[in-house]
Amino acid sequence: MHIRDLIVERLAVASVKADASAKETLAKINETGFRCIPAVDDHDNYKGMIYKVDLLSYLYEEKGNEDGSITHLLKHEEIFLYENASFMSTLLQIKALPFISVVEEDGKLLGIVTHNKIESVLEDAFGLKTGGINITLASTEARGMIRKLTTTLKDENIEGMLTLDNGSALARRVVITLENGKSDEELDKLRDRLEKNGFRILQMQRMDPK
Repeated sequence: MHIRDLIVERLAVASVKADASAKETLAKINETGFRCIPAVDDHDNYKGMIYKVDLLSYLYEEKGNEDGSITHLLKHEEIFLYENASFMSTLLQIKALPFISVVEEDGKLLGIVTHNKIESVLEDAFGLKTGGINITLASTEARGMIRKLTTTLKDENIEGMLTLDNGSALARRVVITLENGKSDEELDKLRDRLEKNGFRILQMQRMDPK
């Protein structure tokens, strides 16, 4: 999965010039309500991110020049993605950031990916968007577990699946969401079928669509 479908497009992204004054930049950030926005040069090339907290510290704690450039306050100039980046690389890089910028091959800012966009993909993986029967289960047979699970559930419509404890040779958990519409009796039969095939049910609940 590439991130191009998750990008907040450039026209919807507030930004500031990399050589803008501290006063101008603070006003821009206050206007947006964000704690951080991307900075670009005159050609709209990505030049880093400016944080409100750094601006406030510079202006009021360090008594910095409000008419001076913010260039020295920019961060993460080297952290960005191209639109063909994978979802996994995006997930790994965005963890410590409020968002991550996406640029074209020539460095122009194409847009950003936010945590909300990442969360929407994870919600989809859990099946939260469609609702259904959410089951967390575990097995001590880590190797071949997924194949065994899908075989056990071959007649079920799996809306979402997420594996946990990857790399563990001892035990592994899986969160799955099945299509809704089952009666309590059918759920009891499903539980029995899973347990007879070596799966331990940690949690089972009905979820409404989000």
